[in-house]
Amino acid sequence: MVVSLEIMKKNMINNQLKPSGINDDKLLQIFDSIPKELFLDDEKKSISYHDGNIEVKKGRWLLSNVTIAKMIDSVNFSKDDVILEIGAGCGYTTAILESLASIVVGIESDIALREKANKIITQIGLDSAIIINGDHNKGHLKSAPYDKIFIFGSVSCVPDCLFDQLAENGKLLCGVKNSSDNSYGKAFVFSKNRSIINSSVIFEGNIPEVPGFEKQENFEF
Repeated sequence: MVVSLEIMKKNMINNQLKPSGINDDKLLQIFDSIPKELFLDDEKKSISYHDGNIEVKKGRWLLSNVTIAKMIDSVNFSKDDVILEIGAGCGYTTAILESLASIVVGIESDIALREKANKIITQIGLDSAIIINGDHNKGHLKSAPYDKIFIFGSVSCVPDCLFDQLAENGKLLCGVKNSSDNSYGKAFVFSKNRSIINSSVIFEGNIPEVPGFEKQENFEF
C-alpha cells in the first residue's frame, strides 16, 4: 500500500517532532500547513517527511524536520520580527519562518535554487518572504538590523559583519563545524546584549555545512 504524503506529514508531526519535545501548537500547525514536497525535486518527494537530512543539490542539504524545528523552537518570536535567513536553499525553511515573523529576507548564492524557491513561495501565497542573491558570509546590510538570523547548516566561523547586522537582543542560530574532527555536531544560539555576543549550545546533531564560510577567520570556536 502506498502511503500518502499527507499521512507521512502527520507521522512526521506525531512520531518525530512531538517525541523530540516540540510541543508549541503554532509551530506544529505551521509544519502541518506547509507542503514540504513542493520544495523538492520529483525524485525526492517520496522522502519529503522522512527523519533525516535531504540533499537538495550536490553539497546542499535541507536539514531534518527535527533539527529545523529545534532550532526554531529555541527562541521566542514576535509577528514584528525581521528575519534574515542565510543559505535559504530550496526555500522550505524560509516558508516556515515567514509564518512566524513580519518579514523574512533569504540569501542564496545558487541561482537555480533561488529562482525555484521564490517561485514556490509565491505559488503558495507567502508575500512576506523573498530570497535574494548574495554572499552567504556577508548577510544583507540593507535590511538590517534583524531580530533573528538563521543559518540552517554548519559553519566554521561566524563573520563579525553578521553579528553587526543583529538588532539589540537579537539572536543568531546556526550549526558549528568542529574543526578538530571535521564533524558537524552542535547547534548554537548567539545572543546580542549591549553589543556583546554570548553563545550557548542548543543541542547536538548531524548538521551539514553551508558553503560560503570556509575561509572566514573573524570568529572562531
